[in-house]
Amino acid sequence: MGTSDGLQSIDGELPEDAERHANNLELFVDLVFIFAVTQLATLASHDTSAAGVGRALLIAALVWWQWSQYTWAGSAVDLQRGPVTRVLVLCTVPATLTMAVAIPDAFHGTGKWFAVSYLVVQLLVLGMQGVEALRHESSRGAFVTYASVASIAPVAVVVGGFLAGNARVWVWVAAVALNVTGAIRAAAGEWSINPGHFAERHSLFVIISLGEALVAIGAAATTTGLTGRVMAGLVAASALACVLWWTYFAYIPNVVEDELRRSVGAQRGRRGRDLFTFGHFPIVGGIVLFAVVMKHMVPEPTTSLPTADRVLLALGIALVIGGYLHMQWRIAHHLARERLAAIALVAGWCAVAAEVAGVVVVSVVAVLVAGMQAVTWRRFRRSSLAHITTNR
Repeated sequence: MGTSDGLQSIDGELPEDAERHANNLELFVDLVFIFAVTQLATLASHDTSAAGVGRALLIAALVWWQWSQYTWAGSAVDLQRGPVTRVLVLCTVPATLTMAVAIPDAFHGTGKWFAVSYLVVQLLVLGMQGVEALRHESSRGAFVTYASVASIAPVAVVVGGFLAGNARVWVWVAAVALNVTGAIRAAAGEWSINPGHFAERHSLFVIISLGEALVAIGAAATTTGLTGRVMAGLVAASALACVLWWTYFAYIPNVVEDELRRSVGAQRGRRGRDLFTFGHFPIVGGIVLFAVVMKHMVPEPTTSLPTADRVLLALGIALVIGGYLHMQWRIAHHLARERLAAIALVAGWCAVAAEVAGVVVVSVVAVLVAGMQAVTWRRFRRSSLAHITTNR
C-alpha cells in the first residue's frame, strides 16, 4: 500500500503501474506459508466438530491476513529491490516459521509462541509498508487510518495467547475483527497497488492451497499403500482438485486483474480489498477443508464418509464457489444461477449420501462442480466473443 502516482520506494524508484512479477524473495517467504497451509489442514483434521473447524478457520483468517500484509507491502515496494527491504523480509522468516509450527496446538500449549511470532511479523511488515506510505500525502491518511486499528490486532493476538479456553478464542476473534475494521475504515484513501503483481500473488496462493490438497491426497495414499481401492480414491480426489483448479484458473485471475487495472484512485484500493483480500480468503479456506476430507477419504475410499466429513466437503465447495460469487457481485452485481445451483446440489447430495462410499460421494461432487464450470465457462466465452465483435 502506498501512493497512486509514481513513488520513491525505501530503496529506489518504483512506478506503480510498471509491469512487475512476484520476485524470488516473495516466493521464498511463500514457502513458509505452504507449511502454514499444511498445518492448518492438520489442525482442522484433528477436530472436525463445528467448534474445531471454527477454530481452524479463525487461525486461517489470522494467517491469511499476515500473508496479505506481505502482499500489500510488496505491491507498493519491490521488497527485493534493495538491501534494506531484503534484510527486513528475511528477518521475518524465522518468526513466520515459528508461527506456522505453532498452529496445530495454538489453542493449547503453543498459543504463546504463535501469538508472539505473529506480533513480530505483523509489526515488521506494517512498518515497511508505513515507511513508504507516510512519505506521500496521498497515501498518508489512508495508511494512518488503517494502521491505527490494524496495529492493535497483533497486540490482541498476544493478549489472547496468554489466556486460556474460550477467552483466547474470543480475543483472537476480536483481532480478526480489528483487521477487517481497519481495512473498511481505510477504503476512502488511496493505496499503491501494482495490478499484475497483486493478481499474480493471489493466484500463487491459490496454487499453494491446491498443492496442499494434492500433498494430502498423495500422503494419504502413500501411508496406506497403493491398492485398487486406494487408487480409486486417489483418482476421484485428484479429479476434484483438477476441477477446482479449472474453476479458478479458467479466467478468474485475468478478470480480477483487468478490473483492478481499470480502477483508479481510491477505487483501486477498494477493489484490491474486496476482490483479493476479502474475496480470495473463502476460496483458500474452502480448498483447505477439501484437503482435510481427502486425507480421510483416500485411505478408505469404499467406506461411507462420516457426517462431519460430508459437512466439511459441502462447506468447502460452498466457500470456494461463494468466493467466486462474491467477486462476481462486486464486479457485475450479478450472481450466476449455475453457481448457486451447484452449492445447493452439492449440499443436498452430501446430506443424503450417508450410506454411500466416500469415493462415490467425491466423484459425484466433482461431476456437479465440473458441470457448473462448463456452463460458466461457456457463458464467459460467449460474452468475451461478443465484446470482441462489438469493439471491432
